[in-house]
Amino acid sequence: MDQIEELMQKSIELGKAIAQSDIYKDFKKAEYDLFQDAEARKLVEDLQKIKNEHRGKLMAGIEVTKEEEEKLQELEKTCIKNRQVLASNQANTNFQEFMEQISGNIKNGIKSIDK
Repeated sequence: MDQIEELMQKSIELGKAIAQSDIYKDFKKAEYDLFQDAEARKLVEDLQKIKNEHRGKLMAGIEVTKEEEEKLQELEKTCIKNRQVLASNQANTNFQEFMEQISGNIKNGIKSIDK
């Protein structure tokens, strides 16, 4: 097995280990629970739709109106009040932070060899 194949195999093993971690399992459970809750799912879908519309306008050089911005902020507040949306968001944040730590460790490993 050459060096690249060995690295790819190690990355697969890391992915499997991550998938078996409690933080990943919590993330997947919160995601599943969110999609089982029709009200929470609709709130998140509506929020994503508005955010995508805003992003599209900004990319096209179109200014988002004050009313549109207020609508987004109001929907964000409503989302945070929903227990399931909040739990899903927290689990997602925890998992993303975990993945950033892993990425940081990989970068540190590379830097330690570059010195």
